[in-house]
Amino acid sequence: MSWFWDHYVPDATARQAAEVSPLRAESLAGMPPTIMILAGHDPLRDEGLAYARRLEEHGVPVELTMFEGMCHGFVGLAGAVDQAEEALRLGGEAVRKHLGAAVVFGNSISRTEGV
Repeated sequence: MSWFWDHYVPDATARQAAEVSPLRAESLAGMPPTIMILAGHDPLRDEGLAYARRLEEHGVPVELTMFEGMCHGFVGLAGAVDQAEEALRLGGEAVRKHLGAAVVFGNSISRTEGV
């Protein structure tokens, strides 16, 4: 993970900032409802679970789905792996539920409910 941190945020002191790692925020109150899809064999799985717990502790609704046996980035295997298809379906349903469906007409976007 050190290689990734060195490329993501080269300044080690900046890595403590909540803007870099929201898990480090003093408060998560007011964050939007969260849909979290985790892979059981992801090196970031434990951080994802900790973030979900913190969000819930601060009153943020969290819908967490764990795909045991999957690795980081597994949704990129959609079309070849059933669990990836399911994760994409869940993500799409969550966006529709929380935002409604956006329909694009020319250069404008209108929002429709219940689509």
